[in-house]
Amino acid sequence: MDSLKNKFNNFKQKPMLVYGMGCLILFAISFLFTYYFRVIYLADWLNQINGTIGIFIALAVMWTVFYFSSKFKNKNLFMTLLLFALGAAFCFATPPNQVPDEQSHFLRAHAMAQGQLGFDENHCYPNDVNLLMKYFPIMYNNGYPAREGATIYNRFTDYKRAVYNGEKAENISIIIFQVIPYIPGAIGIFIARAIGFGALGAYYANRLANLVFFCICAYWTLKFSGKFRIIMFTLMAMPLTVFIYASCNTDSILFRLMFLMFSTIFSEKFDNLKATIFTLCFAVLCVHKMSYIVFLPLFLCVNKENWKVKIKNKKIGKIVYLFITIVVFLVLYKGMNFYVQLFSNYGDIVRPIIDSNPAEQLKFILRYPLRYSVVFLNTLKNNSFFLFSGGLLGWLDIKLPLINYLTPLVIVFSVVKQSDVFDKKDINKTLMFFVCSILTYGVVMTGLYLSWTPVTLPQIIGLQMRYMCPAFLGFCMIIGQYFSKRTAKNITNTDYSCICTSYIFTILTVALMLIAYYLPERAVAFVA
Repeated sequence: MDSLKNKFNNFKQKPMLVYGMGCLILFAISFLFTYYFRVIYLADWLNQINGTIGIFIALAVMWTVFYFSSKFKNKNLFMTLLLFALGAAFCFATPPNQVPDEQSHFLRAHAMAQGQLGFDENHCYPNDVNLLMKYFPIMYNNGYPAREGATIYNRFTDYKRAVYNGEKAENISIIIFQVIPYIPGAIGIFIARAIGFGALGAYYANRLANLVFFCICAYWTLKFSGKFRIIMFTLMAMPLTVFIYASCNTDSILFRLMFLMFSTIFSEKFDNLKATIFTLCFAVLCVHKMSYIVFLPLFLCVNKENWKVKIKNKKIGKIVYLFITIVVFLVLYKGMNFYVQLFSNYGDIVRPIIDSNPAEQLKFILRYPLRYSVVFLNTLKNNSFFLFSGGLLGWLDIKLPLINYLTPLVIVFSVVKQSDVFDKKDINKTLMFFVCSILTYGVVMTGLYLSWTPVTLPQIIGLQMRYMCPAFLGFCMIIGQYFSKRTAKNITNTDYSCICTSYIFTILTVALMLIAYYLPERAVAFVA
């Protein structure tokens, strides 16, 4: 046994041999995958050799990024590069407009790139943009696997033909009154258009710009998080999270600010820099999604010895800092409202949900609180507490049951592996994050019951797992704190096992998503 262990250790000391062995294994996997596709999907167009080489190149790129970046002494940079690689894979694997709200968010960013920083109801987009929206409609597959002649590949060919033939498309109008979350995407679109790319190139430039900004924030998130950085990486590398942050959806911006805000609480000292980041992130988050208001008390759990916030070299208390944070939020909130009133030509906005009335719904809740409690709990039950929807990607097009079940397991695996990082000093943070998590569920669900659900309907509609992502860190903290007292101390470093598990799991998700979008199933009997 010792000799085998010594041989393995000697093998690890030869970097290029390890890299080459990994490539060899990936080549074998690529061969088997290609044969699987040819048998299950009857892909006559897929040559065994060409298919193997194509899949191998894709896997080899991901393996190369992992292997060589793992040699960096700066492990935060290593994990950031992995997040970028995963984001790039999702960026190009996810078809246009298949991330929720992506259509309208891209159009808003494109309008800003055209110089429209206000809100013009009659803003005109270039014809190729309107064609892109026409040939990549939302909810394209509508919950069904790709069908012969109706795959995403056909969407691309139809769009390319329409642009080439000079087809005209109707201009689209959107209703969005926000600016800040669209700035990175607008910059990406502006650069793409200036270089000479068309609408499709500008679309992917929007995604890439959001991805780059996320990774910049992710690096500082990991750096500030200290001993909790692996748990933060696991949450940021979760398939649903990557799916969002590598898209045109502005939740990509909000997610990166959310993780950055959380990381300031984990830092060794909460100084002026961390306090400024927390305040600005909190203000921007709450202006665009009021549900983040529940995280305002987070800074109260910072230990007294770690509190280093000063004004003119004089330490200030948490109450004063709370007041400053609220003032910054109110100034930004009122400022944005004034900006919208000043630069908007929209008239009365018709509510998108028939029979929804926030005032009447609130009266119903206050009058029948017990009944609403039953509705609340029943909605949680019907949606499995929004913990097993990590494989529901896109406008109901992609339902990956395997990813649904494995997502919480992969997260719990990493948290349990990292349970050693928790100690008694973290109990206050754990409890505060957990309380904020519970409040997130309450605020999000009640908010959608008021704004999107018809009055008295016994089910809350409009809910998605991504709305609950801010709550997951609190659950991780509770699990980690629990297992820290009930598991043996790890002798070996578990960081790489957690990172590798998350990385492979998300790559698997990309592969399954590509199959669902591009490979139509055809039930034909085998003839010998």
